[in-house]
Amino acid sequence: MELVRRLRGLSLLTRFGVVSLLLTVAVGVVLSSVLSSAISERAREQAEWTATVTVRLGLQPQLTPVDLVEGLDAARLAPVARAVRLAAEDLRSGGRRFDDLDPVAITIYNGERVVVWADDPARIGAVSGSDELDGALAGDVISGFAHSADDGDGSEDGERRLLEVYVPVQWPNAATPAGAVEVYLPYAPVADAVAADIRTLTITLAVGLAVFYGVLFRFVASASRRMQRQREELRDSAARDRHHATHDTLTGLPNWVLMRDRLDQALAAATRSRTEVAMLLIDLDRFKEINDSLGHSYGDELLRHVGPRLHALLREGDTVARLGGDEFAVLLPSVEGVAEAEAVAERLRAALHQPFDVNGAVLDVEASVGIVLSPWHGTDTEELLRNADIAMHVAKERKAGAVVYRPEEHVAAPPSLTVLGDLRRALDVDDELFLHYQPKFTLDGERVEGAEALLRWRHPTRGLVPPGDFIPVAEGTGIILQLTERVLDLALAQLSRWREAGAALPVAVNLSTRCLLDAGLPDLVQRLLAEHGVPATLLRLEVTESSVMGDAARCMDVLQRLHDLGVRLSIDDFGTGYSSMAYLRRLPVDELKIDRSFVGGMTTTPHDAVLVRTAIDLGHNLGLTVVAEGVEDADQVVALRALGCDIAQGYHFARPMPADELGALLARVGTIHGELPAAP
Repeated sequence: MELVRRLRGLSLLTRFGVVSLLLTVAVGVVLSSVLSSAISERAREQAEWTATVTVRLGLQPQLTPVDLVEGLDAARLAPVARAVRLAAEDLRSGGRRFDDLDPVAITIYNGERVVVWADDPARIGAVSGSDELDGALAGDVISGFAHSADDGDGSEDGERRLLEVYVPVQWPNAATPAGAVEVYLPYAPVADAVAADIRTLTITLAVGLAVFYGVLFRFVASASRRMQRQREELRDSAARDRHHATHDTLTGLPNWVLMRDRLDQALAAATRSRTEVAMLLIDLDRFKEINDSLGHSYGDELLRHVGPRLHALLREGDTVARLGGDEFAVLLPSVEGVAEAEAVAERLRAALHQPFDVNGAVLDVEASVGIVLSPWHGTDTEELLRNADIAMHVAKERKAGAVVYRPEEHVAAPPSLTVLGDLRRALDVDDELFLHYQPKFTLDGERVEGAEALLRWRHPTRGLVPPGDFIPVAEGTGIILQLTERVLDLALAQLSRWREAGAALPVAVNLSTRCLLDAGLPDLVQRLLAEHGVPATLLRLEVTESSVMGDAARCMDVLQRLHDLGVRLSIDDFGTGYSSMAYLRRLPVDELKIDRSFVGGMTTTPHDAVLVRTAIDLGHNLGLTVVAEGVEDADQVVALRALGCDIAQGYHFARPMPADELGALLARVGTIHGELPAAP
């Protein structure tokens, strides 16, 4: 029990080494015992065989049947004695297996068990009662062990161990043996040979088992280290995933997920202790000017500097989070009234107003802060964030610096402010945001090529909110990143369900400019693809010309990483922006979508028809699939087919529809994708 207790305190590899060593030693002991017994038995059989062959070839030819029946007279005793001596010498020389196999005594019996010859003449004529002699007279070679007085060979107990062999004497054509020869051999040479063989066996077995144990332990140790590395990698990967899920990729600060969790905990603690919780929503002023004038790399570096500067002025239990874009939030789990919250906000604003040294450039920024306190401005997370949004936008519009939310003044806030708060709340529930899908058809209208995912929002009091009322507002803030993640998650989950039903339907998701400037987007897409088990080739991401051209170099990097994942990329609304042909040629895109404004007028306006034809030719020359958006009637379909357009999308074929309706459509018309791609 003590050994077991000590083993439990060791590492798994050490325990395996100790246990396997004990088992290896045990196996060695068992094998050594078994093989030693086999060696001893084999040596005895070899000595027995040597004696048998020598007797039959050396001694038996000197005897006749008459000698054994009538006995040996004086005339016959001499040649037999000579033959016995020769047989003894032959036995010594013939026993090559042993160095000194010198017979101690030889006795000849006839069939009546009477001694007809012996080394000791006094024994001639005596009758033997040996059981072994009975076996020899029955035709078997019988051997066993006997002892005699020690002749000085150093045997233990003053006795000499002998090997007694009875060899039947039988002539050809005789039914039974006519007699037998008893030979006493010294066992010491046999024992020496056995000991030498056992030593050799033991050394060989020990070396072999040592090599086996060494190879086995090394293999297991290598496998253990590999498994340990894999466990550490999985643990690190899980930690990274948890960190990515709760922290901002660019700044490393907590994101809204972690901020919400800490706010919930702070509100619960405040309810028990009857204290106040404050949250400050901070938006950087003139941040867009920095991006536009110096580039997004400077803007990103500035954002990385904000967190440490805010942290330096806060308590240990306070939290700084980045909500997206240039929006930050500060959670104060315990404050003493509005005055303390305002004082903290002013200190933070003053700190942010100090110049930032970013890559050698001195940057000045200011901040607008919205302040809310619980329970005065709300008792739950959604209400507090909505009111903080309102207060922050009021501060920004009035250039008031820091503004405390006042229900009597801010209740009639602009709709865009309430939309942001409600949209944040909608992201925290599962039943408000959902997708419709508009299918894309081949030009013959017979099969579906893919679908575009379109976000819909069913507000609990306002009902269905048009996308035009909330998408532009979201694109103006960091919340668009959270919306995009939700759309990707919903679309890939539906893609997975369609695949299980046997439909390989590519789905496209739109990306805003903010998304393309987020270096963490490719990692997010890769993680969601893996979570839902969807091949990257079934996901399409659509970007507009203007979003790419705004910061082409930076967007190019994100697009290339997405393309390397296997995701297909589309240029949406082609023709409405100011694309550089050099950049367009270099973009890793697979599809070009002609804007609906040109498709709608192509059958009535010659200029639009020329633009559509040019776009189709350009796309094909670049090796891209060309999709026409906004196809409304049959004339447009005919014109597009004549121009060689590949795919069409619009009300003429189908309006956006829920997933179950599109599933029924797929069951009727099928897709052009015959085989299901393998999951990643």
